[in-house]
Amino acid sequence: MQIVASIVLYRHSHADIEPTLASLLSEETIEKIVLVDNGGADWAADLHNPRVDYIRADSNRGFGAGHNLAIEKYRRRSEYFLICNPDIHFGKGSVSALYHAAQQNKYKFISPSIVYSDGSKQFSCRLLPTPVNLFARRFMPNLAKDLDEKYELRNADFSKVFPVPSVSGCFMFLESDLLASLEGFDDRYFMYMEDIDLCRRALKYTDIIYYSDVTITHLFKKGSYKNKYLLLQHIFSSIKYFNKWGWFFDPLRRSKNKECLKSVPTRADT
Repeated sequence: MQIVASIVLYRHSHADIEPTLASLLSEETIEKIVLVDNGGADWAADLHNPRVDYIRADSNRGFGAGHNLAIEKYRRRSEYFLICNPDIHFGKGSVSALYHAAQQNKYKFISPSIVYSDGSKQFSCRLLPTPVNLFARRFMPNLAKDLDEKYELRNADFSKVFPVPSVSGCFMFLESDLLASLEGFDDRYFMYMEDIDLCRRALKYTDIIYYSDVTITHLFKKGSYKNKYLLLQHIFSSIKYFNKWGWFFDPLRRSKNKECLKSVPTRADT
């Protein structure tokens, strides 16, 4: 198979993900779309589309664990794997363009340009976070505004193609062999931070490429900014992340962030 796409569902209706499914099904290079039901999406078992596979999780163990079920089943049967949120849509040919770019340039890990539904830019390319980056964003917004300029590479020239330390988990295009080497997501994160964790582990094997020639739309509801339960999950995952990789002493974070800031093209350069 050329590409397998994976979506994790939890209490989503068919209407919720119809734009995402339509976008994925329009791509000839995507041979299988795996819907992982973490709960409340039994309808997905009855789609009866030969290109759609349904996996029912035994329980809701979170975003990463859900995708891991699809990764484990298909990573040895596909060239590339697309990690996709259920609130994504894009024009026909977008994934095929990523596929051909990956093949031609030997990219192992790509993320496209991502915009909101109104067309405004989502700053999905980021440095590896420090504790200040994450906690200031939630509790000290005035301080975070200045920090985000650097953390989210807001001065970058996003019309160019360039490597970055971390990208959003809403749309990740990876070689299946790379995912196999990484053994998928670290499922100790129930939700949040699993994408950053995957990125920093991938940096051992490859650059992560921001690919400006493809644009996708992500609704991005920012649930943890509105829901106290999701906020707690975000905090718990952040603590797990920094316990794992280091709160204040993290040589990889320092070196990769410094390398990125030195090499990333900026608007001032154009």
